[in-house]
Amino acid sequence: MAVNFYKKLLKLVFIGTGTIRHWRGDYEKAVRTLEQAVHLEPNNPQLHWKLGCIYLKSQNIEKSLYHLEHAVKLGNRDPLYVLWLSNAQNFSGNITVASNLVEEVIEKLPDSAEAWYLKGKYLIEQGEKEEGLKCLDKSIELDPRNIEVWNEIGCFYLANNQTMLALESFRKGLEIKSKETSLLFNLGLTYLKLEDYEHALFYLEKAKKYNLKNVKLYNALGLCYSKLNRLNLAEEIYQETLKLFPEDVESLSNLAAIKAQKGLYLQSLILYEKILKIDPYDSTILNNTAWCLEKLNRLDEAISYYYRALAREPENSIFRLNLSECLYKKGYFGEAIEHLEKIISSEKENSKAWQILGNIYDSMKLHAKAVDCFNKALGLE
Repeated sequence: MAVNFYKKLLKLVFIGTGTIRHWRGDYEKAVRTLEQAVHLEPNNPQLHWKLGCIYLKSQNIEKSLYHLEHAVKLGNRDPLYVLWLSNAQNFSGNITVASNLVEEVIEKLPDSAEAWYLKGKYLIEQGEKEEGLKCLDKSIELDPRNIEVWNEIGCFYLANNQTMLALESFRKGLEIKSKETSLLFNLGLTYLKLEDYEHALFYLEKAKKYNLKNVKLYNALGLCYSKLNRLNLAEEIYQETLKLFPEDVESLSNLAAIKAQKGLYLQSLILYEKILKIDPYDSTILNNTAWCLEKLNRLDEAISYYYRALAREPENSIFRLNLSECLYKKGYFGEAIEHLEKIISSEKENSKAWQILGNIYDSMKLHAKAVDCFNKALGLE
């Protein structure tokens, strides 16, 4: 009887296109050049602004804030500098300060599409979804070719399970810029959510073709290949992911699941053991490790790992069911019966539990009890 096999599914993560368009490429070289320029012209607001933008792109928030604050102060609160400072404040977690700065820009420039975009984004982050969406719509009215806003609107709809509207928004963005990787990625994720794996794969592969290197993209591709039963391609993409992100637990877990699907239980086990060195308390990985050990007929070790998984999630009936079946295989009938009765007490129609219990009673020559359990497994009583 097959053991239910748990594997972590891809969590949908929506990446934005980002609002930074300046100084793409060699950040370190750009930083060195601008730091030298700022040293020579310490009161030049444009130099501080450009340097602040670079630091924000490279996620050095502290230095980004320092230079953007100088740009705002030296530049007489130029709306462009204020907007970038708002963006940096939001990244640092100061959303109230960020919102106030955006309001300052809107007061000066009521037709600033970028300001309305940021305001909408902040409102959504604070849970004011309807007002936030109105601001995003206003931003699109002012600048209908802003792909960042189309991306943000699409992500909003997707996060709120309005997948058709999400598809429409991402497509509109791609009509403007057909090779924008974040839009391709998010459109692929939308199809993935719809379980339309062929279309999902089409857009995700395009995002990869145009050089998006993102661990979630690689995991999404692997999931598509797996769902389409292209296990070799799934394995290849996870191997490629781990070359770029060797410690990524999701990729290790997905690769282990593929190995298990192909019957390579020892290889799968090695990967799960590697994950447990990173996170020894992940209940799903503990369960999967036990499952591999059971497949390798290392039953005592498997039982130990099933108990560890169950200790993390005592109410997880699948973990308890897997443990019960392993105990039965090992011949620990009494212990297995206790766990199965616990499952049945709260899940009276759990056919798998009744089936295993019937098998145990049959092994114990208690045939009447076994028949009763088998009937309940079939829903005959």
